[in-house]
Amino acid sequence: MAMQSKRNRNINSKDLSKSFRYWAIAVFAIKLIIIINIPSGILKLGDQNFLLGGIWLGADGESYLRGYQSLKTEGLFSPNEILTYWPAGYPLVIFFLSLLAQDWVLPLLSISQSAIFSVAVYMFAAQISRTRLKKFSYTVCLIILLNPTLSLSSIVVGYESLTASGFLMIVAIIVKDLIDKNNGRFFQNLLKVSTITGVLAFMQPRLLVSGLSIIIFWVVKSKGIRMSGIFIVASLIITLLLPSFLIYRNSEAVGIYSISTNLGSTMNIGAGDNATGGYMVKGFGVPCAIKGSEAEQDAQKVRCVLRWYLNNPGTSFTLFYKKTIYFWAPWVNNGFAGEVYTGTMNRNPWLKINPVIQIATSEDGAKLVNGTFGKAVAWIWLFGGLGLLIYGFLVLWGHSSLERVIAKYALLAIFVNWGISLITIGDNRFRIPIMGLSLFLQGVAVKTVVSGGRQKLVESPSLR
Repeated sequence: MAMQSKRNRNINSKDLSKSFRYWAIAVFAIKLIIIINIPSGILKLGDQNFLLGGIWLGADGESYLRGYQSLKTEGLFSPNEILTYWPAGYPLVIFFLSLLAQDWVLPLLSISQSAIFSVAVYMFAAQISRTRLKKFSYTVCLIILLNPTLSLSSIVVGYESLTASGFLMIVAIIVKDLIDKNNGRFFQNLLKVSTITGVLAFMQPRLLVSGLSIIIFWVVKSKGIRMSGIFIVASLIITLLLPSFLIYRNSEAVGIYSISTNLGSTMNIGAGDNATGGYMVKGFGVPCAIKGSEAEQDAQKVRCVLRWYLNNPGTSFTLFYKKTIYFWAPWVNNGFAGEVYTGTMNRNPWLKINPVIQIATSEDGAKLVNGTFGKAVAWIWLFGGLGLLIYGFLVLWGHSSLERVIAKYALLAIFVNWGISLITIGDNRFRIPIMGLSLFLQGVAVKTVVSGGRQKLVESPSLR
């Protein structure tokens, strides 16, 4: 009888995995149809025209394409400032893809990002279904796959979709390792996780912190404090290979030994007595005495801004609150957080079909959306989402073993990225990389609430 029960549980996990695969393929197929139907156009970049088709522009789309264009015309060590001020990683991704299909690089980029996203969601849901969270896995898979903003970001010129996929893959590989407990494959899994973390940092250096934090916790849990040192060092070496290549590229191109030179400037936008907490184009910043090279000036701005935060705790706390609101803000900006808020998600594909936007096109609809009712809904949406996230974490925290560990990794990535926003600028676009993990916790909460708060975990033979 026990053997029969065990066999049934394994069959259910396999059936779930197959169902996740079908859903991932179906969503990818729908995206292919969307990609084919995105109209072509001409984008003027400087004195050159760029054929745009099969993809939408993201917030920094023009900058990434200018960087790619410079790499294409001037080579890998192009001195264009856009490749040193912003990290050159994502333009290099486009450049390497162009080696496969130069004339169709943007549709290929869109297809590649969409395929990677579907694979990442499948990997994550499949591994979750092997744990005692099996009953949550179907809900989590659909919530992540069908979330309009996160899913459609794979058809946008921007690093956000690839990094969101990366975090899902990282947690999936770690969960698989913790379930299988195969010491012979631990280094192989460490190599995969470290490489993906390196790719994340290659495209967006600030994601290195959360990636390495997860790796360190995982290695210490798996190998213990005494044995973890050598594995952490190995992981650091692997992880830093791609970011180190960016430093090498910049040093050869313009003599700057840095991944990018925009951290200090970004931090300065979100600091100072006149700062709003969000993106600003004028009237911001902290007076800083800077000199030397671009890299040196960037480092000086970082130290200057950090000192300002320490010396102005009251103003800093107010800014941290505002940045938190902006980080978790709804995608539709109806002024609920103040008229000074200017996020960078105006090109969110979801806004093209969002019913709230359609309602606001009429005079009465605009009054409804931008009035007291609309703002109240926005606040409920914001704090409701945060409440579900925390509740989902607490649901998992209430159980021992692997469920609690998965919750820790998810919340660690979320909190680290949220924290980085506090010392830079608040923008809901910056939460996209960790949206898969936040939706996971929210999905657990939703499933538990729908079940009347009595959602039980399924026993899994892999945890015994």
